[in-house]
Amino acid sequence: ANDINGEHGKSFIETIPDIPDSDLSTYAQSKLAIMQFSTLLRHQLGSNRRDKINNSNEQHVTNDETRLFPPVRIIDAHPGLVWTPLLRNHIGNAATDMLQKTGLANWIYKCPSEGASAIVSAVDYYTSREEPSKSSDCGASTEEMPSKEQIYFVNGRPGGYAASESRDLDASSRLWKEVILPEVEDIVKVPK
Repeated sequence: ANDINGEHGKSFIETIPDIPDSDLSTYAQSKLAIMQFSTLLRHQLGSNRRDKINNSNEQHVTNDETRLFPPVRIIDAHPGLVWTPLLRNHIGNAATDMLQKTGLANWIYKCPSEGASAIVSAVDYYTSREEPSKSSDCGASTEEMPSKEQIYFVNGRPGGYAASESRDLDASSRLWKEVILPEVEDIVKVPK
């Protein structure tokens, strides 16, 4: 059986080896890559659903078609400042010890479960706003197509700043073709 806490009861994040990233540039690049990938997914999933529904020879979307081609929302979200090993490694032992001894770490930063809660709040933002009269029994609006618009959530609320390169479809496509696809094509069947 898999140990969900990793080796010796540690969380997965605590088992990642310390890799110097003094200016957090690697961290920033990884977050940009995640947002670019979500841009590509948002574009592809929205287009594929529209094509399937348009090819169904129906003038409008029925509940049956919504079940066959359910809308998928791609949500970009940042949990806020979370007190993680990555952050503690970045600021160093002296600052970490001071923040923990004074209690400022608990005041300034979120614990990991609070960070996760902020992400779940972004999902809840949409589900709590569905109009019951337009919803199918699976909870998705039968008239709404997935949005290609990027809404960036920070601390569980929409309206955070997202860099323009995170919405660049050409850069997102290059990320897929040059970085992601070569890593996964031998592992999983990837549609062409």
